Amino acid sequence: MTVMTTMLRRHGATLVERNGRPVAAHFGSPASEAAVCRSRVGLAERSDRTTLEVAGDPEGVDEALGELSNLEDGAWWVRRSPDRAIVRCAGDAAGACTSLLLRAEDVAVADVTDDHAAVDLIGPGAEDVLRAHLEQDSVPVALVVHRDATCVELLVPRVHGPALWNGLLAAGAPHGIACVGLDALEHLDVAQRAARRRR
Repeated sequence: MTVMTTMLRRHGATLVERNGRPVAAHFGSPASEAAVCRSRVGLAERSDRTTLEVAGDPEGVDEALGELSNLEDGAWWVRRSPDRAIVRCAGDAAGACTSLLLRAEDVAVADVTDDHAAVDLIGPGAEDVLRAHLEQDSVPVALVVHRDATCVELLVPRVHGPALWNGLLAAGAPHGIACVGLDALEHLDVAQRAARRRR
């Protein structure tokens, strides 16, 4: 059992397996957790996703990241340096994502999922909680991946995952933060897709 699964159990998570990894399905009530994400801010552990590191000369990394447009919103990334980037994607899209990245010449792609803990802040208060967290003393240095205005993803070395989680809960308390699981997030995704189809 990893430090993250131990911590999630301590916070009341019901764990299930996704893409070969234990993840939090819910923390008691998926419906209530989805409502928190709509109105305030939810905190979710995202080990269901895959983390890839792309390395090479800057032009090659540029080319590799450009290939990800073929996945539309199925992959996102952040540049760590001119010759290195971190890519995140859905666990079931890892193979397709890796294949696209490797179309570029002279780049190496490594799966570094097990090296990191990943958490999402979801909801209208996501940016507020992130700012409050960064103002705290002695917080783990996190790699921040912004997906949109209401979802911020953070990566830290796995050993620092519990400290990040607990720090975000403390920073988010004035904003009504709550732990949320994948059941709630999947419900939100379905609702958002249906709303887009109605437009």
